[in-house]
Amino acid sequence: MVVTVDPANTYASDLSGVHYEPAQGAAAAVLWAVQNMPSKLYRLLWNGSAWVSDTSNGWSAGKALHFPDGQGTPDSEGVTKGVLGSTALYASIERDNQVSGASRLSVLMFDGASASDSLSATREWNLTSDLPKVGSNLGLEAIAWVPDAYLVSKGFVDESKQAAYDPASYANHAGGIFFVGVEQSGMVYGFALDHVGGGFTRVASFESGNSGVMDLSFDRDVGYLWAVCDDTCQGRSNVLDIDTRVGSPTRGKFLVRRGFERPASMPNLNNEGFTMGSESTCQAGFKPVFYAEDGSTMGFAIRRDSIPCGPFLGN
Repeated sequence: MVVTVDPANTYASDLSGVHYEPAQGAAAAVLWAVQNMPSKLYRLLWNGSAWVSDTSNGWSAGKALHFPDGQGTPDSEGVTKGVLGSTALYASIERDNQVSGASRLSVLMFDGASASDSLSATREWNLTSDLPKVGSNLGLEAIAWVPDAYLVSKGFVDESKQAAYDPASYANHAGGIFFVGVEQSGMVYGFALDHVGGGFTRVASFESGNSGVMDLSFDRDVGYLWAVCDDTCQGRSNVLDIDTRVGSPTRGKFLVRRGFERPASMPNLNNEGFTMGSESTCQAGFKPVFYAEDGSTMGFAIRRDSIPCGPFLGN
């Protein structure tokens, strides 16, 4: 059953990507949420009845986001984290909202531990030259980090080398591949991002299974990549996994394994964000998933449903 889990009238509109960071030791779970206009990042904590802004370290009203030079307003659409324990957060962006009509298909890295009330990106990977041309508001809507351990265990194929993925080939890439989703085409692209030199290598491209993709979320406990579309696709979601079938022409590549219609109790909303809780949150065989809605229907932007715990795709 879908329920709202943010205080009424907290977000006027434009809340986009969300990412669930599980509790670690004494640290509570965090729901990170990014807003595209105005460009902001929110650190949300559960207070027993709703996800509310952290009141410490300057997070009370969210933090304004800027490019590395401290300027601009990134059209921030997706958010993810890498290795657990890292303070780095990554946002996928479509453009600079101050520059009309120009695509800027980038991944920005921010320091989530900064006490400043605004955040300038510590690094930008501008991927525009390596991706198909798209409309300025139809670009990188989604981002998810997928760890090397999963990719290697599944025999993931590095398309840039036409060989099995070898993490050692990519220096300083933060222990995984960053997958970004393009709203206009529904395509997903995987990049190894050099965190020292600033370069990048595209290692994969595949279809999300829908005509558009609004968010990507990798279930780190189960090993599924979720690709979610908004009201453009009637709120459909697809679950992807790497093909491990011996002799398959797509072995080592991500494939759609199962599709879902939107929850029956949720209208066809403009959901641009999706993430799931960890297995540690399971109750009676189910764990929470969260949707972020761009339109804040009836004054609410974040909703919760549930999915089965553990693997459910079969072999």
